[in-house]
Amino acid sequence: MSANERFFLVTDDCAFDWLNRPDLQALFTLLNRDGHEVRVVGGAVRNALLGEPVGDIDCATTAPPSLVMDWARAEDIRVLPTGLDHGTVTLLIDDTPFEVTTLRSDVETDGRHAKVAFGRDWAEDARRRDFTMNALYLDHEGRLYDPTGLGIADARIRCVRFIGDASERIAEDYLRVLRFFRFYAHYGKHFTDQDYHACIEAQSNLSSLSAERVGAEMTKLLRGAYASEALQVMHEGGMLGDILRCVPRLGRFDRLVSMSREMHLKPTVPLLLTVLCVKVEEDALRLARTLRLPNRMRDHMVRLVNGVGPIDDMSEERLQQLAYWHGKDVAQDLAMLALVYHQIAPDLTSLSMMMRNLDLWDAPRFPINGRDLIAFGIKPGPKMGEWLHDLETLWVESGFAMGKASLLARKRMRH
Repeated sequence: MSANERFFLVTDDCAFDWLNRPDLQALFTLLNRDGHEVRVVGGAVRNALLGEPVGDIDCATTAPPSLVMDWARAEDIRVLPTGLDHGTVTLLIDDTPFEVTTLRSDVETDGRHAKVAFGRDWAEDARRRDFTMNALYLDHEGRLYDPTGLGIADARIRCVRFIGDASERIAEDYLRVLRFFRFYAHYGKHFTDQDYHACIEAQSNLSSLSAERVGAEMTKLLRGAYASEALQVMHEGGMLGDILRCVPRLGRFDRLVSMSREMHLKPTVPLLLTVLCVKVEEDALRLARTLRLPNRMRDHMVRLVNGVGPIDDMSEERLQQLAYWHGKDVAQDLAMLALVYHQIAPDLTSLSMMMRNLDLWDAPRFPINGRDLIAFGIKPGPKMGEWLHDLETLWVESGFAMGKASLLARKRMRH
């Protein structure tokens, strides 16, 4: 700590009790030596101030990466060189990963990547970060540092604010446009007009970013508690449709979010994307290509638009049948789609109860296999496959109630 640094003590604030964790204290002991210092930075400090859950703990240090690794290995602490070019190593202490990054300043930026120089100046390190609420540092004695002078106040009122000149911060990495709206979706209630307009003016530069980076930010944004509000201001600025390459259906998205909140459910990202801009399979495939979505998300969206026809009734048995064929996540999403599209009555209490029961439901085992059909006189081949499919469909439609003998007898009667 330099003599002129201002700080606030948070030792009496229970939101910072995690500071006393043995694994974190071991990290402090390891790196606070030989004139060097380590502090917790970013998300953990921000979330503690916001009253949000504290997840991964990231740290910043004055020690260069080589020294951090030497000290850790001397104590038999596992070291993962996860981002040496940017001064980042990951230390595993009691199986908990801690990202430790040496203080940096940007030497050269091109809107996508930055070349950095390592240093010892905490204020300089803060100036290279994106938002004021992310430039907060906490030391081992509970001293909270706010180099920008705005981070604590902005966190408390949930204002997403760029550090310094917004246009300059954005020009350093155009992904910060999407990070701005993502942070607003998760943590924000406010932003400044100046910062918002800087993002809108820079939107044409998003095309220089890889689809993977854009897709990752958008899927994170959709998980935010204020995603509806974030998408609305992006749409008003003319960028949402360009990013998704569709005409977003914000009204239906808001309806889904509102109903999910009332039912105490968290909608899946594939469901959110489907409601927002997917009508048919080709829409799902196009969106998956545009955002470079994982195959599992693409396939989930395809199942939602192709899985079944219109659902005009929903019961516990119907939900179980959908879960048997498509999986529980898709089944629940199909029910929510029917709700959003006004196909079923909006009885949120009953549907919420059915979904919770489905989480506890174990799918029964289909009682017939190929050996049973051979004994029944059916030879292996396409016909056997057709029989198995027909019998399984009959069994599911019976509410999984029909036994082997009844199924085979019913099949014989039909033929």
